[in-house]
Amino acid sequence: MTLQEQLKQMRNATMERMPQSIIKVFTNSIDNIRKNHLKENAHQVGDNVTDMSLQNINGDHLLLSDFIKKEFLILNFYRGGWCPYCNMELREYENLRKSFNALGVDIVGISAEIPELANQTITKNALSFPVLTDIDAKLMKATGIIFKLDEASKKEFQNFGMDFTKIHGNNNFELPVPAVYVIDKKMEVVFVHFEEDYMTRLEPMELLNILKTNIIPEKL
Repeated sequence: MTLQEQLKQMRNATMERMPQSIIKVFTNSIDNIRKNHLKENAHQVGDNVTDMSLQNINGDHLLLSDFIKKEFLILNFYRGGWCPYCNMELREYENLRKSFNALGVDIVGISAEIPELANQTITKNALSFPVLTDIDAKLMKATGIIFKLDEASKKEFQNFGMDFTKIHGNNNFELPVPAVYVIDKKMEVVFVHFEEDYMTRLEPMELLNILKTNIIPEKL
């Protein structure tokens, strides 16, 4: 089953079981992100990603550049291990990691969840690639993909038992738009996928084909 098929099943199941009032809160949040032009103001192809400190699951502080061991690096910015759509996406990248590696491309997952939770995300999804903590979402802010939860969304997450003060280790109540960036060794962005709707994701196989046919031949 493709990622798109899995996402469609999850979305349909969510729409069936979740009250319309809650669905409205989250769709309004998506609309607000679009109205604020986050996508247009975020890093674009040709921009350089800032080399910032991230934490691995052991709590060690490492620079993003430390993970660029191949020609290209996929930065998968995900909301957290609590997000089923993110988990599906991470697993699909894991399934294709060897195919990406064969092209000189590797992968890291990045969220604002604390290292302990990032480790749980690795375990439950059987991931072999690094999953990193962006402390206080500093890298994601610099990249331009962060938004602050509105009060209605914050309330619904709290009703679901989501305590972001513990998940993120701060009181900022910020989340990233799930985004995929591909950078080269110079940390220049060569590909971006940015979608305000968290239930919509890029098919990893599509990215593999784009890299293989368009980006890698042009860059190397």
